[in-house]
Amino acid sequence: MDQQVKTEPVLKLDILSHGTVEVVDLDQARRFYEEVLGMEVVQTSERSLMLRLNTTTTIAAVMHKGGTSAGVFNHFGFDVASKELVDECYERVKPVKEQYGIKKITQPVQQHGTYSFYIVDADENWWEILENPTNGYSYVFEIEQNAAKWNDQDQGRHRREIYEANNG
Repeated sequence: MDQQVKTEPVLKLDILSHGTVEVVDLDQARRFYEEVLGMEVVQTSERSLMLRLNTTTTIAAVMHKGGTSAGVFNHFGFDVASKELVDECYERVKPVKEQYGIKKITQPVQQHGTYSFYIVDADENWWEILENPTNGYSYVFEIEQNAAKWNDQDQGRHRREIYEANNG
């Protein structure tokens, strides 16, 4: 079994409060965040927004000139309770793709231990819609894990089932 020695962190931080996305057109981005993703949005300056959805963790959307540097590995995920709800979200967003300047909507697939699809917005930011238990990926911190077990358990799928059975 892999045993890692836990060392004290250099920094003593309280919470992860926010992340950032880049946008070119603040008004268009705000419409997408509010009307498609259903996020609460507050404009904090003439070139920035703060976004959140049912949490204290926020996303800062900051306007700049030029293209964004985001890609699929730099995405934010939105959880729903079932595969059926993922499919429902997918079917609901497809007809509004042009209206909101959405550049891409991937097909829902089973991947990394969950069922999901991605939306690439007008600014090329990636947003994942996925089925996950309440509190999202928190379960990976509650059950003993390591990389070999993660792969053996189909990217955590079995670990998630254990967590759900123990936590209703």
